[in-house]
Amino acid sequence: MEPNLIIFERIFILLCPASWLQTCKRSSPNENKCFRKLFEGCFPALAAGIPEIGVKSFEPLNIDQVSVSKGSGNLVLAGGFQNLVIRGPSNATVRSASLDLARRQLNFELELPRLRIRAKYNLKGNILLLPLVGNGDVAMALKNVHTAVYTKISLHNETQTGDEIIHIDEMKVSFQVGAMRIHLKNLFNGNEILAASINAFLNQNGNEVIAELRPDLELGLADIFHGLWNNVFSKMPTKLWLL
Repeated sequence: MEPNLIIFERIFILLCPASWLQTCKRSSPNENKCFRKLFEGCFPALAAGIPEIGVKSFEPLNIDQVSVSKGSGNLVLAGGFQNLVIRGPSNATVRSASLDLARRQLNFELELPRLRIRAKYNLKGNILLLPLVGNGDVAMALKNVHTAVYTKISLHNETQTGDEIIHIDEMKVSFQVGAMRIHLKNLFNGNEILAASINAFLNQNGNEVIAELRPDLELGLADIFHGLWNNVFSKMPTKLWLL
């Protein structure tokens, strides 16, 4: 056995819950909810991060940029959010997880009770006919977030060891938010009266604002999580859990 693989297995034995170490049948990985239990058991360790094998912590989740480009309807905005720091992903509950090797699909759903986000923003446009212009700090809180991730996968052989790993080829992310609170600083070049009015309006109409921004946000999150989950699966040879 390769020395690196021995180290890998010892690390997971130490850091992952015993339930994660159960194996699933390759022919029917979802039998008796096996893959869901496997995913559910491993998620806390992955969320905390395992630096020994190069898996970074999900908490906080750092995202360089999410762009916004909405040019019609009730919302016309250009710009985006930068240097996002998101706290709360590690508290996710796995609602479902399934693996279908024949159809090359790996899907899962998460429930997150609360996400707290701090970032920089740069936005210009209109929301429900009201102007919005500014750049600066933004603080946001999202409650009762339901996220569904749908992927198309393939099986690859890892270059160094030759071990089979799962590779995500395509990913689609959808989400629903129960409630949102947001505060944008430095709107209208520091005009506090206009800024207070816009922030109050955004919070009163949070669901509508999120609904308008959802397509851009879902595409941005899919792009980010695509790379993140491929890194995770590259550290999880199928021979350790899919027999």
